[in-house]
Amino acid sequence: MSRRHRARRLFLILSLTFIAFSLSGCVYLRLLNFKNQLKSFDKNVAVLSQDRLAFQFHNPVVKDSDFIFISGTSPGRRETIGQSPPEELWTWRFHKRLGESDHQPFTMEFQTRFTENLLTRMVVDDAFVDLVGEDLILAMFRKLGNAKINTLRRSMSTEIGTDALKSMNPPSLDGIFDVMGEPTRIHGRKNDPVARCEYEFNFNDPDTGKKAGQFRLFFAGDLNNPENPITGFRVTGKGQ
Repeated sequence: MSRRHRARRLFLILSLTFIAFSLSGCVYLRLLNFKNQLKSFDKNVAVLSQDRLAFQFHNPVVKDSDFIFISGTSPGRRETIGQSPPEELWTWRFHKRLGESDHQPFTMEFQTRFTENLLTRMVVDDAFVDLVGEDLILAMFRKLGNAKINTLRRSMSTEIGTDALKSMNPPSLDGIFDVMGEPTRIHGRKNDPVARCEYEFNFNDPDTGKKAGQFRLFFAGDLNNPENPITGFRVTGKGQ
């Protein structure tokens, strides 16, 4: 291979790399803008809870294409619900990863509504709302404004501590086990005062079946007294 040919090839690779980073940079800037909006939650978000718990975004900035970029796939279901302006409803179904083959399965379904290709509403899974309560979910959403973001891993994390949970009506580990089944993993031993029960949920590409998105829920509590309310809650999420 000639020196000139190698130089052209290197230039092409660098150009494509620059374009890829430029495109991904636009996505992350919009997500950062969205995250900053959540810091002024009451100004930018309306909570709807008449039929299903949903969050309405007054100043939409996230695009539908951003969801595809982060997950690397399309949603499980995509419906056109309006024409003027154009509106679509996307449904994402996450399946719990079973710790053992005989564990109880559990799925969670979220919906995102896009108006003129911008995210205007997010609907939360009904069973999850019934289990943990609207107050905890609302607190979690408010905390997303200060969530830790890792752009390289396309991940985020946020948590709610014991003091904040005391002002709510959090579920017990027993209640969580009854609804969601056994955790994917338990961090801690039986005699530890506090253990973390981890539930891993994955979204799979509807065409290939490959994992395309994931979030994990961590419930802290006393395994020796699982009837007591949980003492901590953490959520992490990541794209493809």
